[in-house]
Amino acid sequence: MKMVLKKVSNDKGPQLVYSNNSGVNILEIGGLKFKDHNRSGKLEDFEDWRLKPAQRAQDLAKRLSIRDIAGLMLFTSHLALPSVGDRGQLYDGEEFDATKHSPSDLSDIQKKYFLKNRIKHTLVAKVQSPRVAAEWNNRVQELSESMPWAIPVVNSSDPRHGYKANAEFNEGSGGQISQWPESIGMGATFDPSLVKKFGEVASKEYRAMGLTMVLGPQVDLATEPRWMRFNGTFGESAKLTSDLGTAFVEGFQDSNQTGEWGVNSVITMAKHWPGGGVIEGGRDAHFGYGKYGVYPKNNQSYQLKSFEAAIDQKSTDVQRTAGIMPYYSISYNFDSKHENVGNSYSRYLITDLLREHYGYDEVVSTDWCITADEPTNVLDILSGDQCWGVEDNYSIGERHLRLLMAGVDQFGGNKDPEPVIWAYDEMCKLMGKPWAEKRFRLSARRILTNMFRLGLFENPYVDIEKANQIVGSKEFSHAGVDAQTKSVVMVN
Repeated sequence: MKMVLKKVSNDKGPQLVYSNNSGVNILEIGGLKFKDHNRSGKLEDFEDWRLKPAQRAQDLAKRLSIRDIAGLMLFTSHLALPSVGDRGQLYDGEEFDATKHSPSDLSDIQKKYFLKNRIKHTLVAKVQSPRVAAEWNNRVQELSESMPWAIPVVNSSDPRHGYKANAEFNEGSGGQISQWPESIGMGATFDPSLVKKFGEVASKEYRAMGLTMVLGPQVDLATEPRWMRFNGTFGESAKLTSDLGTAFVEGFQDSNQTGEWGVNSVITMAKHWPGGGVIEGGRDAHFGYGKYGVYPKNNQSYQLKSFEAAIDQKSTDVQRTAGIMPYYSISYNFDSKHENVGNSYSRYLITDLLREHYGYDEVVSTDWCITADEPTNVLDILSGDQCWGVEDNYSIGERHLRLLMAGVDQFGGNKDPEPVIWAYDEMCKLMGKPWAEKRFRLSARRILTNMFRLGLFENPYVDIEKANQIVGSKEFSHAGVDAQTKSVVMVN
């Protein structure tokens, strides 16, 4: 049946939008209207938009099954929306003949992700156009809304506003998105207000395409000039990076400058904890020969300063980054126990330092693909995962268990719930079922809080007709060009 979006207004509350095919109904209580996500016929706390996001998340987290929570913990690998006319394109592990489909159609493997694996987080890479991205988002949301609990999907993106129009992520937006300096160019402006403006513009473009999370800012310090991700940083200064990083977060998350989360807000995930630019010899931790982060003269505290700004507990939740991503690397001898494992696997880095010392109670997601076995070819990052420090004597399930015990909430690029379920069962044996269940529901609460902050439970859909009007509009494009001009450094 053709999708028809139904819209219900509240005089003093959000507009509710849902698909005619999803089976969701509307509850009316005291003249106010609410979506009946679980089809119970009564208003549950998680359905009540008058309550705080954390309260709603706590209520839903206690209702979900462990398998539902395992789905929340998963994050797809890079998804591409194939262009019409591409024949036999290899599409995330399956052949997809786009001549028989609309470019916004869901492939069979995507349907498996959402329906069977219960995945609620994607990483979107190439798309044909902003309109296709918007159409695809609406199809995904309709499918997810038809499932028990009607939990929406969070579509994320790596940065896609760089100046190079044919780069992967700009090309992914159809080349129509506004184009701004790379982060290192932003650093060259020395202007937090410019970076905040970028966040405000980019968040509106993201939301128009159905994207609600940006995997940034990259607040690593560029203290190793040979590092290949140098241009993704704001430079070598901890003070400047702190100022620009916090401006980035506030621009994306407080897009409408209200001091609160809103319909244009986009979740930020600052990376790469506790600083990924210190790789030995300037190599990179995507590869086994660059797995170690080193700290000459014990400069660990300097690398942490930009993260301290991004997670500052004195900030409001809309000013503080809603997610943290550790890097692949082993921060060599960073902790006093000298437990040299990949940063996501380190209980010291995630629980002792980030959670307890800094009081950070938001989502922590691993970088992409760190739980499968390491590549057989050291030069090929696609033949295996970056499981540094736990390469030997650990199964895939054991790696998931170790990550959870370290304090991680989500597994970047992991699409299979079975290792997560296995880890839960082992956790029950080791710690007891009440402890294991509490641990899983803690992660669920953190993840769901962000979904409620974005307003996705009330309206996960986007206006397809407006996508191309908003993305890359003259106003936004001119702002990007002005920023590029300001980023130019003249050398005499």
